[in-house]
Amino acid sequence: MKSSPKNFYKMIQNYKEAQLLFAAIELDIFSYLKDYTEVKSVTLATSYNERNLKLFLNSLVSIGLLEKQNDRYRNTELVDCYLNKKSDTFLGEFILFREEMTRLTNVVERVKHGPIQKVAKNNMGVEVYDFYKLAKVSINEMYTGRVQSLLEALESIFDLDKELKILDLGGGSGVLAIEIIKKYPNSKGIIFEHPSVSKLPKELVKEKGLEERIKVLSGDFTKDNIGNNYDLIIASGILDFAKDSLPNMVGKLYQSLKNSGYLYLVKHNVSKDYTSPKETIVGWLSSHLDGLDVLIDSESICKAVQKAGFKELKISEVKGIIDNLEGEFYKKH
Repeated sequence: MKSSPKNFYKMIQNYKEAQLLFAAIELDIFSYLKDYTEVKSVTLATSYNERNLKLFLNSLVSIGLLEKQNDRYRNTELVDCYLNKKSDTFLGEFILFREEMTRLTNVVERVKHGPIQKVAKNNMGVEVYDFYKLAKVSINEMYTGRVQSLLEALESIFDLDKELKILDLGGGSGVLAIEIIKKYPNSKGIIFEHPSVSKLPKELVKEKGLEERIKVLSGDFTKDNIGNNYDLIIASGILDFAKDSLPNMVGKLYQSLKNSGYLYLVKHNVSKDYTSPKETIVGWLSSHLDGLDVLIDSESICKAVQKAGFKELKISEVKGIIDNLEGEFYKKH
């Protein structure tokens, strides 16, 4: 008997369910369904078509996003936490932007006709991605584990009263630096970002009243001076943008740290043959088809880091929510 084609059908089903999710966020359905609510009430609040809204809500029940009881609907606990716009942990905008940013509508055209020549020539992410918007819509997502796990891990490295100097390199919104500075009262920091993004961390630093303790610099970290004498440098997903000068960039990080300073490095964990992890390979595909070429395999990054003189800390040496700790700590020695 031939193997079953059911996996293909499952992929189609997953695609349809994802479309329903995106549509529900765009329609802001979940903001009306914190508690069990009748279709008519949602219709009155939204002016949506009652007949089709009911069909749509039933489909959301079928894929586990809503619960239904006596013709009334409400969010599941997970949906209410992350997809209800009234929630402090709302991720709807982040999800829609990520879908738009990684959308694969250009695959057929790009495979047939090749990349965009200007993108391929310049090889700059800002030509493909709106990093400002990405940083802005990612703020809430940062607090779903990334911020907490890093802060907890740092407890095993630095005493709370230590006078720290930190650098958040390519830090996007700067949330990681901001939360570290808030936790360590004697610390100061720098957030270094591209000019197209740096306005956002400046706004957040001002909003938090941390202008005396955090400076925001803008420029090209692969070419510009990034400062020195840091106790901690955060490099989250940014070494890929130094693909043509990886050894120099890693050496730059090493020289910018104090003796026995720490590097917190987050990479995309790309395999040597560029086939895994699938989330990264598929997620970056649209931009790569357009001509961008920035991902660096994990092995090459690790070799460059070790060659520069960094020593990786073992997990046992770092306290933290290990499941949510994205990166690894390296020590200058």
